[in-house]
Amino acid sequence: MNDERLVKMAKACFMAASKEDDGSYTLLPGTKQFADMIESAVSHDYEVARKKDQQDLIALRQKIQNLAGENIKLRAHIKNARECLDEASNG
Repeated sequence: MNDERLVKMAKACFMAASKEDDGSYTLLPGTKQFADMIESAVSHDYEVARKKDQQDLIALRQKIQNLAGENIKLRAHIKNARECLDEASNG
């Protein structure tokens, strides 16, 4: 997070920046460090959530593959059952 953005945010919140004699704004001591800590924490939380989403996606893909395999087996059983019914009907 750059100082310009932080100053704009601080001005919007009416805190963390002081107006200089020339009309510019400067950050109060510790403001930049605090914002960097917030940014780091948010970034970390995002990365943790992204990794969990990836793990969930891998698990879902595995479940889909398993269900597809089960579907193939069930279709084979249905085909066998139909053939048995046909034989019983004709026999």
